[in-house]
Amino acid sequence: MSSEKVYDAEKGSKSNLDVEVAAHDDRVVDASTEDPHMHRALKGRQVSMIAIAGTIGTGLFLGSGKAIANGGPVGAVLGYLIVGLLVGMMMYCLGEMMVHDPSAGGFIEFSSRYVDPALGFAMGWQFWFQTAMTAPVEVVAASIVIQYWDQASNHLAIYVTVMLIGMIGINLAGVKYFGEFEFWFSFLKISTVIGLCIVALVIDLGGAPDRDRRGFRYWRDSPFNNDYLDIVPASKARFLGFWAVLTQAAFSYGGMEGLASICLEAENPRKTMRTAVRAIFYRIVLLYIVSLWLVGMCISPDDPNLLQANAEGSGTGAQAPFVIVIRTSGIKVLDHIVNAVILTSAFSSGNEFLYSSSRALFMLAQEGQAPRIFAKVLPNGVPIVALAFTSLFSLLAYLNCGAGGAEDAFNWLANITTLGSMLTWCGVAITHIRFYRGMKAQGVSRDILPFKSWLMPWGAYCVLCSFLVIIFFSGWTSLKPWSASDFFSTYINIPFTVLLYFGWKYFKKTKIVSLTEMDVTSHYIEGSVVRSKLH
Repeated sequence: MSSEKVYDAEKGSKSNLDVEVAAHDDRVVDASTEDPHMHRALKGRQVSMIAIAGTIGTGLFLGSGKAIANGGPVGAVLGYLIVGLLVGMMMYCLGEMMVHDPSAGGFIEFSSRYVDPALGFAMGWQFWFQTAMTAPVEVVAASIVIQYWDQASNHLAIYVTVMLIGMIGINLAGVKYFGEFEFWFSFLKISTVIGLCIVALVIDLGGAPDRDRRGFRYWRDSPFNNDYLDIVPASKARFLGFWAVLTQAAFSYGGMEGLASICLEAENPRKTMRTAVRAIFYRIVLLYIVSLWLVGMCISPDDPNLLQANAEGSGTGAQAPFVIVIRTSGIKVLDHIVNAVILTSAFSSGNEFLYSSSRALFMLAQEGQAPRIFAKVLPNGVPIVALAFTSLFSLLAYLNCGAGGAEDAFNWLANITTLGSMLTWCGVAITHIRFYRGMKAQGVSRDILPFKSWLMPWGAYCVLCSFLVIIFFSGWTSLKPWSASDFFSTYINIPFTVLLYFGWKYFKKTKIVSLTEMDVTSHYIEGSVVRSKLH
């Protein structure tokens, strides 16, 4: 190993602190190489915008309706705030590691390097499964939105096909065009959310055509759900309704960890990733908490139009809470415009999840934990085989066209992806705890880190313990009355991940990495790119 001055992301210069850099990593090569490699073509503005709004889709625009119905307006805001703070701390855990070594394969490689190669294998395939399943979730959600205008069920397959072709085409075009597409759609999402917050405030203060000054009426009359699933007493119903919001919030925030996939293709990754991680809290506070707070002031949790708020089979399943508020307040046309933006948001979110899942499979192949053919890269930097294989799972969106309808498919797939996100977050927390302890055991100062948070290591412990509790109780509604399909879709990720971990550990005879032998160096060199190991 050699020692070089650490890169100062703020000043673009070297500081006086020394950081050890790995002597050689055959994946990390000069950008002028003619070997197939990942292209560092994502600009700082694109990375920051993707970090703030890239994966915003169904969770905020559609799923927030379920949160208000289950937990009440106050319960929804509190639930999203608590989970948002936990996710923010998780991203700071991940941020410290990926800014330190942006040439690594994200948390897939970090967990192998700092904990156990078996954990890297399990986390990598679990994350791939999670993101590969989330892409069709977003397509299904988009089809729910389309039903606002066209309720003909025989048209659904056409809409799903068009969206899938669009997502695959954008990913095939290369990361340069992917980044530009996501930048402008993220800009559209942010502008829409800010506009909706202003509209909701005007409606709440009585400025809409209905002249109904709502104020804090719904916060005062029904802050929490006293009738959740007809549970008695009311205090128990309020608590369990609030607990249901935590799981819904986890679905809404799911995908933030996919920011690690961008490391391999970001320009000046230490600076851009540092800025992107810091932007996460803006996303949580402004785009989720404030918007949920304001829409919760304008709509009753008992409104029968809320998506998934009433009995199975009722309602149109094509209405988001923002759209309901606009329509019931008497504002014309705007509901159609907002629904169109929600449609593009779901498409954009699905597009990013397809990107993340293909990169996860590429990283696994690079680590020798997936068939090496998945590391094949086109001249434009696209891992073509990984993308093609992952795209096959997006065909699950056609579940929306079969028996049961859009809501059943949406619920089933959403349950699978929700728990997957929380398992990944727990894995990131465990990995950071080991990283922190490894640096301490080897006498390496945290001052060498280009990005660090004062919350650590206690923030990582808080993330781990909190999400383990939420995971354990996330499927209690499937127990009484018993629902095998709900129970299966909720908890399937747990045995899947355990089987992956112990299976790889048994066949490869892996061991937990010793704290004193752990590789806490950075493999990143300024101006380098990551070469495909297949070539």
